[in-house]
Amino acid sequence: MTFRFQTVLRHFVLGCQCSSSVHTIRTFASALVAIGTFVTITHPRLAKADTPTASKLTAEQETFFETKVRPLLIDRCYECHSEEAGESSGGLRLDNAAVSREGGASGPAIVPGDVDASLLIEAINYENVDYQMPPEGKLEDAEIATLRTWIEMGAPDPRTDKNSSSKSTSPMDIDPQSHWAFVPPMPAPHHAVMHRDDHDVIDSLAREIADQAGLAVSTPVDDEQMIRRLYYDLVGLPPTLEQIQTFVQSDSADKVERLADQLIASPDYGERIARYWMDVARYADTIGYALAGKDRRLKGSERYRDWLIDAFAQDMPFDQMVKLQLAADRIDPDNANGNLDAMGFLTIGRRYLNGYDTIDDRIDVITRGLLGLTVACARCHDHKFDPIPTKDYYSLLGIIQSSEAKEDGPSPLMLVDKETPSDSHVFLRGQPGNRGDIAPRQYLTALRSNNDTPFSDGSGRKELAERIADENNPLFARVFVNRLWMKLIGRPFVDSTSDFGVRTEAPPSVKILDELAADFSQHWSVKRLVRRIVTSRIYAQSATTLDQNAFDVDPDNRYLARGNRRRRDFESLRDSLTFVSGKLDRQVGGAPVEIHLERPVSRRTLYAMIDRQNLPSMFRTFDMASPDSHAPKRYLTTVPQQALFLMNHPQIGILANHLAGQLRQQHADAEQQAIEAFRQIYARSPSNVELQAAVAYLAEPVAKTKPSFDSRLAWRYGTSPANDDGRVDQFTELKKFVGAVWQDADQLPSESELGYASLGKENGHPGRRHSVVRRWTVPADGEVTLEGRIRHSNDKGDGVQLAIWANDKLLFRESKQNGTRSFEALRTKVHAGETVDFVVSPQASDSFDSFNFRCSILLEGDDGELYQGNSMTDFSGPVSVDPIEPLDRLGQLVQAMLISNEFAFVD
Repeated sequence: MTFRFQTVLRHFVLGCQCSSSVHTIRTFASALVAIGTFVTITHPRLAKADTPTASKLTAEQETFFETKVRPLLIDRCYECHSEEAGESSGGLRLDNAAVSREGGASGPAIVPGDVDASLLIEAINYENVDYQMPPEGKLEDAEIATLRTWIEMGAPDPRTDKNSSSKSTSPMDIDPQSHWAFVPPMPAPHHAVMHRDDHDVIDSLAREIADQAGLAVSTPVDDEQMIRRLYYDLVGLPPTLEQIQTFVQSDSADKVERLADQLIASPDYGERIARYWMDVARYADTIGYALAGKDRRLKGSERYRDWLIDAFAQDMPFDQMVKLQLAADRIDPDNANGNLDAMGFLTIGRRYLNGYDTIDDRIDVITRGLLGLTVACARCHDHKFDPIPTKDYYSLLGIIQSSEAKEDGPSPLMLVDKETPSDSHVFLRGQPGNRGDIAPRQYLTALRSNNDTPFSDGSGRKELAERIADENNPLFARVFVNRLWMKLIGRPFVDSTSDFGVRTEAPPSVKILDELAADFSQHWSVKRLVRRIVTSRIYAQSATTLDQNAFDVDPDNRYLARGNRRRRDFESLRDSLTFVSGKLDRQVGGAPVEIHLERPVSRRTLYAMIDRQNLPSMFRTFDMASPDSHAPKRYLTTVPQQALFLMNHPQIGILANHLAGQLRQQHADAEQQAIEAFRQIYARSPSNVELQAAVAYLAEPVAKTKPSFDSRLAWRYGTSPANDDGRVDQFTELKKFVGAVWQDADQLPSESELGYASLGKENGHPGRRHSVVRRWTVPADGEVTLEGRIRHSNDKGDGVQLAIWANDKLLFRESKQNGTRSFEALRTKVHAGETVDFVVSPQASDSFDSFNFRCSILLEGDDGELYQGNSMTDFSGPVSVDPIEPLDRLGQLVQAMLISNEFAFVD
């Protein structure tokens, strides 16, 4: 019996026999700790960050600062808090890393890793009347979130004081040909004699690298492991027991090649590879913010996703794919071949209120996504490390700015050239109102040849596309090959997958990268590249090794002497759960669907609705790429939330119940049910010890548990005509749940008299003459205790009033304008079925009446606590009242197997 399964099952039994759900979670968490599910958190935003110095910054940290933080500080803070401003207000400067941490007269403005201790955050939140910056008006929520995220990351900051900077060569003086990545890749010389176990020249190169490091290459995995890898990487699903047996029993010498060809030819392959590229393209289905009167949905977003699936499935040459994603309007102007949807690569990104930020996002996805260059860092100044002058950035800005959406075009995703394209001025310090020299629309300085001329064909997008997707471009093929290698092998050649700049050293395996890139640029077939990688000896290597020094000499496996142990990514994990439960819908393409609700949806995870503004916690829990900007790679974390989701979310229970029902229909005998569960979930038969444990578990009676109470069902969200005392005279439920907000209509303001009336998890807005009401229905007799606060954060308007009523008893009433008011220990006796209303009303005007509200509720009876919750965690959209069947012993066994490491890990 494997230790993993035995431990999971034993602790699952303990948990199911306990009446307390809290104890169930704790005991099962113990099991997950035992099997290695809880390990160190690796996501940089989840760990307490050290203070990164300019020399220690990662490429991603620097990119975040240069593209998000520095422009914001320059635009909103430098006027009063910089050396150029003269005597900085309050003695605070924000134009230098060290000085900003020292702060001014009031203390440290920035405490890396500690948002609460950073006075900068206190000031921009307008929480203290003595510190409200900038004085002309509060920052946008997105801007505040950027600065919070930056400080949580450890406030990475490459800036130094001008007076203390050393005299060094400017990055603009660097010869691009001196950097390995700016030189065209060369194919490797083919070995006259290869090792008998090597299948390709890349295998021989890897063997040489390992030999030079004094490492022995690991042995290949067995056939069962090999087929699991191929299915995971190429289609994202597990093989069935029958498929594994057929592969293992085959004695064909080319069975790996034939299976790879079979999987690559399947419709699932296009879906799998398309999802990889959607991370690069920052795919989402909404624009990223809520604006009155505007539709948040990105019209036609799914058409870009479906175009990608088809393009990869048909093996469209990759250079052609990229040209279409940048300039399909010039290549397929009438959409005769359906390629205008490809331009979603540019238009699917976040939409900013500032149009220049939208252009910046498009420049960033082009340059980091396709070239591995952080050109967006040159928005305010010449690049700090690479030969990318500010003028290069504004050359690209002129190209994008000379393009516009075509409202009545064949595709809602397309751009077209403006009738009168024009070059852009350089914006000095990134300020549009401070104009410098003209930047002609042309290619990047570091990659231009001596005879290059400015672009003159319309906006220049088509010319840019042709220069990028050129076989002689030293970066284009390298960057894509590096991304694909990362997905198939488990880690990239170059760790900074979207930064191949001069600070990026050539990896030990650069010859392999260049061999693959040089070959790829001759045929541009992604399928051919994929096939070459997955049929190599490198791909087949075991993640274990007999070399005791391997992990000491090469802990990160940069010398390719062994395989990389991998866990299923979010899409594959969810699809595999649905697949083995017999619920997976294999339809290709279509409208996005909500997959995070109470009941499982049968569509593949690829088709999930991605809402930028309200990304469901499920996506963040399982390390989904952020759709806000180009994602170089996914962070891989192992955190308790993942295990707790798999243990407690109704979706998993429903899938387990469905599979258990199938097993019960097929076999009446408990032993056969257990055997078939192993075959369907693990695609193997159980060992004798495993079978005995499973059968014994199925024979035990199900312990009676305390009935659970779905706290979400206790809440309703509505409106009532406003009055002076805040009493609810006529409660009317809000009709629509849009994104993550209850409101009266699909778009705000509603055409009805309710106007902006809406309620979210902790935010809301009253109507013109209507209060908004969170109504909590008491589930049992007892005494209720309420604590919480309301915050109105705007010095404009006349504020709002909060009233709390328990039936006919007023517990609290107070008005608040541009501040916070808390309430504590409000207690009253209540009876089952009665209601507690939290009522927020407008004053004379409903202008600037957005508010934040949160409260906790404790209900206690004679026998102790009956309910404890709060308005945020209980908040939800429509909740199904259909009962979810509790798991019987077979269902519990199935769920324990579904959430084990054996199911979650590929290796």
